[in-house]
Amino acid sequence: MLRRRLPLLAVTALAAAPLFAQVPTPKATALKDDRAAGAAAVDVAQCKAWLHTLAGPEFEGRGTGQPGFEKAANYVAAHFKALGLEARGQDGTYFQHVPWSTTKVVADKTFVKFRKAGADVLTIPAARLGGNASTIDASGDVVLLCLDVPAAPARGEGGARRMQMPKIEGLDAIDLKDKVALVHVRQQGDDATRNPFSAFAVQQALQGKEAAAIVMTQATTPTGGMTGRAGAGRGGRANPAAGGARRQPAQPVIGGDDLAAVLAAAGLTVEGLAKAPTATPLPLTAQLSLATEEVNAPAMNVFAVLPGSDPAKKDEYVVIGSHLDHLGRRGDTISPGADDDGSGTTGVLAVAQMFAKNKVRPARSVLFVCFSGEENGLIGSRFFADNCPIPLSSIVAELQMDMIGRDEEENVEGDKGELAENNRNTVHLVGTKKLAPSLHDLCLAANKAADFAIEYDQEGMFGRSDHANFAQKGVPVAFFFTGLHRDYHQPTDTPDKIHYEKLLRIAMWVYDIGFELASQAGRPEIDPELWGKFRGGGRNRAPEAPAAPLKQGAGK
Repeated sequence: MLRRRLPLLAVTALAAAPLFAQVPTPKATALKDDRAAGAAAVDVAQCKAWLHTLAGPEFEGRGTGQPGFEKAANYVAAHFKALGLEARGQDGTYFQHVPWSTTKVVADKTFVKFRKAGADVLTIPAARLGGNASTIDASGDVVLLCLDVPAAPARGEGGARRMQMPKIEGLDAIDLKDKVALVHVRQQGDDATRNPFSAFAVQQALQGKEAAAIVMTQATTPTGGMTGRAGAGRGGRANPAAGGARRQPAQPVIGGDDLAAVLAAAGLTVEGLAKAPTATPLPLTAQLSLATEEVNAPAMNVFAVLPGSDPAKKDEYVVIGSHLDHLGRRGDTISPGADDDGSGTTGVLAVAQMFAKNKVRPARSVLFVCFSGEENGLIGSRFFADNCPIPLSSIVAELQMDMIGRDEEENVEGDKGELAENNRNTVHLVGTKKLAPSLHDLCLAANKAADFAIEYDQEGMFGRSDHANFAQKGVPVAFFFTGLHRDYHQPTDTPDKIHYEKLLRIAMWVYDIGFELASQAGRPEIDPELWGKFRGGGRNRAPEAPAAPLKQGAGK
């Protein structure tokens, strides 16, 4: 799920989630006879296997543009192929490629070199550097900065901790013009109270100091190489933030034996950094040569089609989606994204198998799609909607599953007082009241078999997942979401914390809704009054889906 941009002064950090209780086992027999066999074709063990793979180490968090994402895309495509679903992507594949580029380090032209009295002390190659990758060629005398970052405030009521951007003192009188700043951050407190905004604080504190370059330090040797910036290329309509990220200055990171060697050349030790003054000029010079290039990177929407059985209706489609990507690898940190949105993608794999294994084929076609670039601004689904491989007017509805494997609880964005144990059977149904009342009614009717406690208090999430790009075009949408939790966008969002029975029940509910949409005589109509309200007066245009007749007297 796309993260809402939060003010840096109002972020809540919370502890790990408690263990969860068992939830009811899905019952395929509760569905109508024409679709029950398909629902029975998926079990909890399969969902667990799929999700443990998607959120496993091989896929490295599925960051769009990264190798792990490409592996995940191939995994989903192989599932679609095994089910016998039609490939209608580029060159006969299951892929719609989204323009995407990333910053790649040119290893043989990238290094940080330290010299003393004109003689080389140490050259650190690209393989032993971490941090941000962007092109720089700079040199200067080295100044060691040891910066103290205050600990995070103590936890308050409910376990929440109010975070603030820490202020780093003691830099006002320090001259860094044309110098290379070697920065060691001394975090106060223990691991549990470290301020997550320390890196931002350092950047803020050094702004305007006109340093030639900044080199960060850490205790261990960086692994995984320097982090390249990524974003949508031409045609992908990247948001300004993505472009800005690629223009951030380089901040290489050194550590381990390399840091010890540099300090030793200056007569210092790593242990001595704990009590070193804020600024210490070193008898060293440093040269930074960081070379990068922009290269195409793997970013694809993965989609497949189950053709409808009715020649008159097979060119109409029910779209069932999720986003395949997550935050990926960032330096040494991998965010597996089990719930966000490995759970929704597992839901798509499950629903696709239910349809494919069911003996009765619905009248309309069903299109299954796992989007890229959701975490970067809903880019993959926007590209899909703008370059749709089927006519937008042929889409009966888009059913989106995003974060369907956990229970809502108090989290980084709030939801104060929410307890996971009180939400074991809760699902948020988002967006169905905005455009097409008949789709909303259909979802409620299908819930008689699914038997969830439905809540409608998360409409603020409407614009944060891929269905929003279809709604903007005037396509009826339904967004299925079990709520935020303490592991949201954290490396701790792991597959062992997923409620697989709940996930499968939601997938079965979506399958039931999708089967009904693909089978019934009519299709959901857009309410013209709701559409006008949704689009706004000055930006109003006709929706892609059929609109119901305007009520008498409306619009006057």
